[in-house]
Amino acid sequence: MVVTKKRAEAISTGVLLIFLGILFYLNAWWPGILLAIWAFLGTRQFLTERYFDFALSTTLLVGSFLLTLFNIDWKILGPILFILGGLYIIFREYFYGSNDKGKSV
Repeated sequence: MVVTKKRAEAISTGVLLIFLGILFYLNAWWPGILLAIWAFLGTRQFLTERYFDFALSTTLLVGSFLLTLFNIDWKILGPILFILGGLYIIFREYFYGSNDKGKSV
């Protein structure tokens, strides 16, 4: 289901507010805020058909949530999550990004 960027932003903002309301009610800010951020970003990315970005957000934010929730050692898995995320962003922009030649900053 493709929606406009404006509609996707409105829906994702609504999802964020729902998650924040749940966090207020449960008084479970950490690591719950990671899920709220994931729901906000993931909803917008999914609705605008940015599926690879959605997969990256899910891997980083839900992975971080699980690492924190289950007290898994960050020394190994944390850096791996962020390195994979960074490599994905570089790969995506290098191969699929728009060509900005001729534009000055």
